Amino acid sequence: MTYTNNHAPPARNPGPPQHDEDRGAQLIGCSDYLRLWRAAYACRLLAAITEDLAKEHGIDPNDTAAVAEYIRDDMYQILSRSTPADE
Repeated sequence: MTYTNNHAPPARNPGPPQHDEDRGAQLIGCSDYLRLWRAAYACRLLAAITEDLAKEHGIDPNDTAAVAEYIRDDMYQILSRSTPADE
């Protein structure tokens, strides 16, 4: 979609790095699987924080940003340790 100023919006959710070949199915260990579940629950909690709730409990935007960065870093670590299923 092009806007009137001829600037395209940034990609909202960039995909995985592009490889010459399809990496196929990936495997992760049990501990990483559990980390994914914890990260999913943390995302659900972040999504549930409304502006009123944040004000009421003194939750600063920097607090939620720090949690999001922690989740992001955790995801990168899990992805970097995944191995192709056919190895």
